[in-house]
Amino acid sequence: MKKFVLVLVLLLGVSTAASAQDVSITDLFAGYSFNRCVNDTTECDLQGWNAALDFNVNNNWAITVDFSGHYGTYDDEVPYIGADVKSHNFLFGPKYTFGSSERARPYVHALFGINHVNPEAASPLTVENNFTQAYGGGVDVKLSDKVFVRAIQVDYLGIRREGYKAENNFRFAAGFVFRLGQK
Repeated sequence: MKKFVLVLVLLLGVSTAASAQDVSITDLFAGYSFNRCVNDTTECDLQGWNAALDFNVNNNWAITVDFSGHYGTYDDEVPYIGADVKSHNFLFGPKYTFGSSERARPYVHALFGINHVNPEAASPLTVENNFTQAYGGGVDVKLSDKVFVRAIQVDYLGIRREGYKAENNFRFAAGFVFRLGQK
């Protein structure tokens, strides 16, 4: 994990000259998301959505605000067997997009924020707000000047739950990116 963070920091620290490509003011991502949760006592598969707004500084750098919601059932964790749960992430941080290709835009990001877990009323789980971090990236593929397909986004999603060991989750997302405005 420490090596992964070091490599990510080095990649984010690399700067490139801005190209002549048009820069949008913001990019809006909306799509499907799958969250694979893993901790000491359970594994679960939660499905939901992911949305993000990138405030572009230049062709390569942006500040990302990311929201996601995942829903499902904890099947294996005692005493939470069969507990329905809603898990939402509210994250922000830097994003770096590589190169200036007209066809594909690979990127990496490091996001930090809060994970909010809200179980169903009859569940033995309690409402929790925990620190979370997402390290990952993906590839956006151009459909038109204003629309891209996010072919894949993969994130390590680490959550520090109070009273439990950390969860080492993985989040996968895909959807559409809309480029809004122009600098």
